[in-house]
Amino acid sequence: MSLQYAFRLYLNADGQRVFGKGGAQILETIAECGSITEAAEELDMSYKFVWNYLSRMRRRLHTPLVETRRGGTQNGKRKGGGGTTLTPTAKLLLKQFRETERIIQKSVSSRRITAGRTR
Repeated sequence: MSLQYAFRLYLNADGQRVFGKGGAQILETIAECGSITEAAEELDMSYKFVWNYLSRMRRRLHTPLVETRRGGTQNGKRKGGGGTTLTPTAKLLLKQFRETERIIQKSVSSRRITAGRTR
C-alpha cells in the first residue's frame, strides 16, 4: 500500500476564501491567453462562471485582479482587439500562492509513511 499526504491551499481574506488551485489556474490562463473568453474556453468553463469568480475575488480583496479593454468592430471596421491583463496585485498574489504551494508540496513529499509510522 502506498500512502501520501495531500493538501488544498487557499488564499483567504478576512476569513473568506479568495482563491485556491482553480482560481490560480484561471488567473494563469487569463495571463497566457490575454482574454477571459479564451481562458474560459481553454479551461472548459463558461464565461459567466469565470467572470463571476473574478467578481467574487475582487469583492473579497476590495481590489480588481484583472484589467479589461474593449475591442471589436465599428461600422464594419476593426477597431483593434480587446483583451484582459492581470493587475500587479493579481500577479503578486499568484506568484506568492504558487511559491507557497511549492514549499508545502516539497515539505509534504519528503515525508515518508511506513508501517503505520511517519518519519
